[in-house]
Amino acid sequence: MRQARLLAAAALLCAAAGARAEHFQYSVNLTGMYSDGGAEGCSAPAFDEPACPRKGSQTATFSFDTPGTSDGPWLIAGDSGDILDFRINLGALANGSLYGGINVNGGVLNGFVQTFDGLETFTFDEATRMAAWDYDYLDHNPWGHFVGTLSAVPEPETGASLLAGMVAMLAVSRLRKAQPRPQASKSGFSKPGLA
Repeated sequence: MRQARLLAAAALLCAAAGARAEHFQYSVNLTGMYSDGGAEGCSAPAFDEPACPRKGSQTATFSFDTPGTSDGPWLIAGDSGDILDFRINLGALANGSLYGGINVNGGVLNGFVQTFDGLETFTFDEATRMAAWDYDYLDHNPWGHFVGTLSAVPEPETGASLLAGMVAMLAVSRLRKAQPRPQASKSGFSKPGLA
């Protein structure tokens, strides 16, 4: 009876885990050109030219939860979209309300987010493992264009869940071994020739 309860509890935990939102986390390595704005350190640009470009690189992480585990498009719309917790540590994208969308097709994701004013945009495609970050604050203000690769970050809770499942299975198998096996009932009769 105790074993059946343990198995039922394990089944409930598995069902709850399957029904929850799915978490995604990635790291990105980007290289490109950027400018801090102004004309220091270079010849003054014309009015319609970018200000003092230089090479640079960026690393970042981003994460989000989809509302379910199925494929589909998910809207990012500030505080009212399907995805409310998109986090990325790049420029103004790290601090403001974000707008965009994520598409999940066969478990493979692609999408984009941008700031409310559209001056910064981040795009990613898991199928090609590519990502890009663009920003342009117009005239001689800061701007940048970076492209690079993205890679999934393993979820620590996945490993912990697997370990917990293995421990539970070990406990169940030990309980089974520790339980006495039922004995055949003894009667007053014996087989001929054995008495």
